[in-house]
Amino acid sequence: MTGHLLGWTLVVLGAGVAIGNLVRMALVSGWARFEAGAEAVMGGGMAVMAAPPTAVLYGTYGMWWAAVFAALCLGGVALSVRHAARRGARHLRHSAHLVIGSAAMVLMTLAMPGATSGPTLALAGSAGHGHGAMAGTAGVSAHGVTEAAATSGSALLWRAAFWALAAYFMVFVALAVRVRMRDSGGSPAPAAPKARHRRATRTPGMLSAPNARLAGHIGMGGSMATMLVMMTA
Repeated sequence: MTGHLLGWTLVVLGAGVAIGNLVRMALVSGWARFEAGAEAVMGGGMAVMAAPPTAVLYGTYGMWWAAVFAALCLGGVALSVRHAARRGARHLRHSAHLVIGSAAMVLMTLAMPGATSGPTLALAGSAGHGHGAMAGTAGVSAHGVTEAAATSGSALLWRAAFWALAAYFMVFVALAVRVRMRDSGGSPAPAAPKARHRRATRTPGMLSAPNARLAGHIGMGGSMATMLVMMTA
């Protein structure tokens, strides 16, 4: 029961991320629109991955999902190089999160079992639990983990990589909240010259691109970190 409850919670978070980024796509343009669209696809993928009725179906067609996320990753790399060439290397950090997120989605997809096959990545050692302990796939055991993979230490390396990614997403969420709070704290000063119109000061702009971006990052980072940890349990 607890596993299914957590799985459906991740479904709600993933669907919320997808919907929020679709809204953000209508508010922004250029690179920001590509970023919002990519995160919407990732949010939808996480929702399908975590839902108990569709988890095995997701793993069955995992290579197609992995190809989609790999394409998003390559697109992020290409646009990062373009931004760096035009504005300097310091702008790479703005798109690095999308590249890391897409790569994490590829790894999580490869760690999902299908209806007739086990996971491509060996995360589970000899016990064979793997990502079967994840909330959305509570009833699915991670078959197909070979003894060679367990004894060679590759399972431990993949677990360490997943833990590192989970830690990255949690740190990223904290930094995103901090940056947003700092920006919102400094916004009243430049807004002073526009205080002539009373109605203009009463529009807080809750449905704005920065707020939608922050909400998407919180939902994406939290759900990704949770799924990454559960896949290595």
